[in-house]
Amino acid sequence: MTGAGRPLFFYSAWPLGYHNVEAERKAVRLAEEGYDVVYATGVGTRNPRLSRLPKLIDRVGRKLTGGSGGAPAGVNGLRTAAVAVAPPRQVASVRRLNERWLERQLRGAIEPWADAVAWIRWPTQELVTALGRLRPALLVYESVDANHLSPGIEGRWRPIFEEAERALVGLADLVVVPGAVLAERYRPWGTPVSVLPHGVDLGPWRPEREPRQQVTLGFIGTLDYRLDLPALRHIAQARPAWRLRLIGPVQEGFVAAALADLPNVSVEAPVPPTAVAGLSMRFDVGLLAYRDHPHFTSMAPVKALELLSAGTPVVARRNPALAELAPFVRFAATPAEYVSQIEAAMAEDSATLAEARRTEAGRHTWGGTLDAMCRLLEDRFPR
Repeated sequence: MTGAGRPLFFYSAWPLGYHNVEAERKAVRLAEEGYDVVYATGVGTRNPRLSRLPKLIDRVGRKLTGGSGGAPAGVNGLRTAAVAVAPPRQVASVRRLNERWLERQLRGAIEPWADAVAWIRWPTQELVTALGRLRPALLVYESVDANHLSPGIEGRWRPIFEEAERALVGLADLVVVPGAVLAERYRPWGTPVSVLPHGVDLGPWRPEREPRQQVTLGFIGTLDYRLDLPALRHIAQARPAWRLRLIGPVQEGFVAAALADLPNVSVEAPVPPTAVAGLSMRFDVGLLAYRDHPHFTSMAPVKALELLSAGTPVVARRNPALAELAPFVRFAATPAEYVSQIEAAMAEDSATLAEARRTEAGRHTWGGTLDAMCRLLEDRFPR
């Protein structure tokens, strides 16, 4: 151990430096509060894809020979740990070996576990078994999304995921979720549930919009199966003079080729988090055109808050979390409605409305969210 505070193992599906810094910010804040945080990038549920096998073999080799295999210590004030498991994970004998091996890795990362906090953001099956043996002093399961409904958890992996999640909730002292829909999923399971909503930063802002020669619609975030490609195609084809910018990492289920023939649509590389506010201010309308899917129903899109903090009008598909922002967001359910609602949002826009959007975003800052997170821990586990 290098830190002096209570050890805290922060297990996230996202690595340090990921384009969405929500997990990293929480870990950094916990370190600032005095916890000795060890940040570990998770190993998920499924076997690795063939394209990732060389990297996995290197990672496993480093583990077996005593190397760290992870990021250097001291990233943003965090210690880091690399965890690894070997495929095929669904074979019973391999799973038992992985459980014991992962337990050894965790013992090497945290000492002593009897005094540690485990903040777990993915119910990896081998990890849950290891935590049951290690018995941390406090275990928090933070479910940041409806992962049980995602295409990545399907077929033979769904029952494995659901069994691990049930077991993790059974071990947990507290379940943390970003919205009310996910809270209702876990409340019947018997473990206390707290809602810790997403937040937003209020950076520099220019109330007066610069003159534009072309209407620009924008989306900044993960480009994956949740986006409604038919709706995006319809918008671009119905209004060829509009420009549609889709900015972010391309992930599973997003077929960029489906939009490649449209000259007014651009699929662009992800930008640093510090660039989001400035880009959002350049959009005439921020577009959250998600599919009508159960996964989206459980989402609490932070992207809406980012757009509102920039004073930018928002048109989105309605869901329970976004409905709470109804005075500041226009909703659409069909491709044609997206076009009409975008036009209505631009027609009514004004400096007064822009200021009102930013004021609303100011009620949902990351500072308030992180303060609430720290209170949750302190209330249940005073230092």
